[in-house]
Amino acid sequence: MSKKPLSAQDLAFWEENGYVVVPRAVPPENALAAERAVWEFAGMDSDDPETWYPDPPKGIMKEIYQHQALWDNRQYPRVHEAFSQSHKTHKLLVSHDRASINPPERPGFEFKGPWLHWDRELDHPGQGPGVQGILYLNDTPDNQGAFTCVPGFHLKLWQWMDGLPEDAKPRELVREECHDEAFSVAGEAGDLVIWNSDLPHGSSPNSGTRPRVSQYITMYPAPE
Repeated sequence: MSKKPLSAQDLAFWEENGYVVVPRAVPPENALAAERAVWEFAGMDSDDPETWYPDPPKGIMKEIYQHQALWDNRQYPRVHEAFSQSHKTHKLLVSHDRASINPPERPGFEFKGPWLHWDRELDHPGQGPGVQGILYLNDTPDNQGAFTCVPGFHLKLWQWMDGLPEDAKPRELVREECHDEAFSVAGEAGDLVIWNSDLPHGSSPNSGTRPRVSQYITMYPAPE
């Protein structure tokens, strides 16, 4: 039997922190093929920094969904197995999610988010958390616009929500209260970061020399 992507120690880390890195979730050639597809779709040249900063400025999200290189990653067995371990079921559906290019900041092009946020609704605690993922398509040091989250917040989200005033705006407040607790998760090309959707998360400003290029992948249990 092939080795599972997440060890017992990884799963314990996942439960405690609400995120975990799956090394080499896809092979380097898969990551490179998807990276090239995203650059081409965006109309940018990975070797020409002047193409990284369109005028007028655009967001980091790229609406590429159905390219075969992205599907090759969504369907890669190690990716499915990692989500299966986190969900504790092999019967999963996969999202048709997009990609992103997060270039280094420079004068006139400052990072505009997404800052810490939730993708889930915050008025349904009984709904239960989901599991989301981001696949790094190039090597991504922690200062290169890496995925950022607040480790462990998933364990106290609803207690924190219950303690807020009725007129509080949790999506704004979390950015103020948790800014110093946010942790940027480094990884190599082909690494997959999965996180509990109760975690505040986002991208981060890029102070490196290269853009972060990534693909979002989410899997969730299939209906019975």
